[in-house]
Amino acid sequence: MIKIELTLAITGYLFLSLLILFLWLFTETRKKPASPIRKENYLWQCPMCFHIYVDSSGSDISRCPLCGSLHKKHESGYNVNRDTLSENQGAR
Repeated sequence: MIKIELTLAITGYLFLSLLILFLWLFTETRKKPASPIRKENYLWQCPMCFHIYVDSSGSDISRCPLCGSLHKKHESGYNVNRDTLSENQGAR
Protein backbone atom coordinates (compact mmCIF):
# COMPACT_ATOMS: atom_id res chain seq x y z
CA MET A 1 0.00 0.00 0.00
CA ILE A 2 1.18 3.55 -0.73
CA LYS A 3 1.74 5.66 2.37
CA ILE A 4 0.62 9.30 2.10
CA GLU A 5 0.42 11.99 4.71
CA LEU A 6 -2.96 13.47 5.61
CA THR A 7 -1.92 17.05 4.75
CA LEU A 8 -0.71 15.98 1.31
CA ALA A 9 -3.99 14.14 0.62
CA ILE A 10 -6.10 17.15 1.67
CA THR A 11 -3.92 19.52 -0.38
CA GLY A 12 -4.17 17.31 -3.46
CA TYR A 13 -7.94 16.98 -3.08
CA LEU A 14 -8.42 20.76 -2.74
CA PHE A 15 -6.08 21.46 -5.66
CA LEU A 16 -7.95 19.08 -7.98
CA SER A 17 -11.33 20.47 -6.88
CA LEU A 18 -10.25 24.05 -7.54
CA LEU A 19 -8.70 23.09 -10.87
CA ILE A 20 -11.96 21.48 -12.01
CA LEU A 21 -13.94 24.51 -10.81
CA PHE A 22 -11.72 26.98 -12.68
CA LEU A 23 -11.80 24.91 -15.87
CA TRP A 24 -15.59 24.76 -15.71
CA LEU A 25 -15.85 28.53 -15.15
CA PHE A 26 -13.41 29.19 -18.00
CA THR A 27 -15.39 27.09 -20.47
CA GLU A 28 -18.72 28.62 -19.38
CA THR A 29 -17.50 32.20 -19.85
CA ARG A 30 -16.22 31.43 -23.36
CA LYS A 31 -19.57 30.13 -24.59
CA LYS A 32 -21.44 32.46 -26.90
CA PRO A 33 -25.21 32.55 -27.11
CA ALA A 34 -26.50 30.77 -30.21
CA SER A 35 -28.71 33.62 -31.37
CA PRO A 36 -30.41 36.43 -29.53
CA ILE A 37 -34.12 35.76 -29.11
CA ARG A 38 -36.48 38.66 -29.47
CA LYS A 39 -39.27 37.89 -27.06
CA GLU A 40 -41.57 40.43 -28.70
CA ASN A 41 -42.05 38.07 -31.66
CA TYR A 42 -43.36 35.26 -29.49
CA LEU A 43 -45.81 37.07 -27.24
CA TRP A 44 -49.33 37.03 -28.66
CA GLN A 45 -52.72 38.31 -27.49
CA CYS A 46 -55.94 36.70 -28.68
CA PRO A 47 -58.47 39.25 -29.98
CA MET A 48 -61.41 37.01 -29.05
CA CYS A 49 -60.69 36.10 -25.43
CA PHE A 50 -57.78 38.55 -24.76
CA HIS A 51 -55.61 35.71 -23.51
CA ILE A 52 -51.86 36.51 -23.65
CA TYR A 53 -49.68 33.53 -24.55
CA VAL A 54 -46.30 32.59 -25.99
CA ASP A 55 -46.03 31.03 -29.46
CA SER A 56 -42.41 30.29 -30.33
CA SER A 57 -43.09 28.60 -33.67
CA GLY A 58 -42.13 31.76 -35.58
CA SER A 59 -44.99 31.48 -38.06
CA ASP A 60 -47.24 34.34 -39.18
CA ILE A 61 -50.41 32.61 -37.97
CA SER A 62 -51.00 31.50 -34.40
CA ARG A 63 -53.76 29.53 -32.66
CA CYS A 64 -54.92 30.64 -29.22
CA PRO A 65 -54.51 27.77 -26.74
CA LEU A 66 -57.53 28.94 -24.73
CA CYS A 67 -60.27 29.48 -27.31
CA GLY A 68 -58.66 27.96 -30.44
CA SER A 69 -59.12 30.96 -32.76
CA LEU A 70 -56.51 31.75 -35.43
CA HIS A 71 -54.77 35.13 -35.73
CA LYS A 72 -52.35 36.78 -38.13
CA LYS A 73 -49.21 38.54 -37.05
CA HIS A 74 -49.06 42.37 -36.94
CA GLU A 75 -52.79 42.98 -36.74
CA SER A 76 -54.46 44.99 -34.01
CA GLY A 77 -54.05 43.30 -30.63
CA TYR A 78 -51.70 40.60 -31.91
CA ASN A 79 -48.04 40.03 -31.33
CA VAL A 80 -47.83 42.41 -28.38
CA ASN A 81 -44.52 43.86 -27.28
CA ARG A 82 -43.44 44.42 -23.68
CA ASP A 83 -44.44 48.11 -23.59
CA THR A 84 -48.00 47.36 -24.67
CA LEU A 85 -48.21 44.47 -22.21
CA SER A 86 -47.04 46.55 -19.25
CA GLU A 87 -49.47 49.36 -20.16
CA ASN A 88 -52.37 46.89 -20.36
CA GLN A 89 -51.50 45.25 -17.06
CA GLY A 90 -51.07 48.62 -15.34
CA ALA A 91 -54.58 49.69 -16.37
CA ARG A 92 -56.20 46.72 -14.58
